[in-house]
Amino acid sequence: MTGPVEEKQMSRPRLPPEIPVGQSAVAAAGAAQAAARLVADPPASHSVVTRILPRATCGESLPGGPAYRLFLAVPHRAAPAAGAPILYMLDGNAAFAALTPALLAAVPGLVVAGIGYDMEAAFARGPRNLDYTPAAPGVPPFPDPVQPAHLAGGAAVFLDRLCGPIRAGAEADLRIDPARRMLWGHSFGGLCTLTALLTRPEAFARYGIISPSVWWDPARIAALEAAAAFDAADPKRVYLAVGECEKHRGSPAPAAGAASGPPPLTMALAGRLAARPGLALTCAVLAGAVHIDSLAQSLPGSLALAAG
Repeated sequence: MTGPVEEKQMSRPRLPPEIPVGQSAVAAAGAAQAAARLVADPPASHSVVTRILPRATCGESLPGGPAYRLFLAVPHRAAPAAGAPILYMLDGNAAFAALTPALLAAVPGLVVAGIGYDMEAAFARGPRNLDYTPAAPGVPPFPDPVQPAHLAGGAAVFLDRLCGPIRAGAEADLRIDPARRMLWGHSFGGLCTLTALLTRPEAFARYGIISPSVWWDPARIAALEAAAAFDAADPKRVYLAVGECEKHRGSPAPAAGAASGPPPLTMALAGRLAARPGLALTCAVLAGAVHIDSLAQSLPGSLALAAG
């Protein structure tokens, strides 16, 4: 397979322009208020609802912590006989804060399910830190070596919930095509999406891996890559996007006058994934974007892949 397709700007027919760099809805307004506006004033193409998922069936990340909250955009048009495509978005609070009526209107047949937490903040620091980070098989949650106040290593348990009761709750009463499910995540959510691709590629047909936190544990990611197996006869489509100007935690600042560029760890990952039979990778470098910008900047390309 040839190397990753690297782009400064993705070609996005039918989709509205990207949100300008530095004007991310996540940064410009509280996630709860932005998501509430989408629920109150959805596009003509979709109805948008949000509800708390029951702890009894869907569990919770941390004992006594926030329950999972579902944000759901459902097309008004009837689903085809085979079922509608569905895009699952991690960090649902932030993802639905960045979604706009124009973005949804451009994909009128796509169901979008944001999986977030029952809280006001865009990012649930403690719960997502546990849910989105991988551990070696059989290893229980442990203090995060980078942020010891938070637990880490719960990605396998979370992905079991996501592919089980959370998915069942999201898809209840909907006609969904199992062959057109896509998982999307940004930052730690991107790390979790990468973990899903490497450990259970059959769970989704397409993957959107945005600015993944591969700095968190490169050795664990290398082990997951080494153990991963893909079906060359049924390649998974992967959209990997990263901001041109973002830097990984702990990376040194560029020298004065040096050219800025995307994180080398992420670009190296893209090269390795592109070389794997069974993956069809598109890699996009989002021009001028820093880490937080890449969430919103990735949405047109991600939605286009999910709806295609």
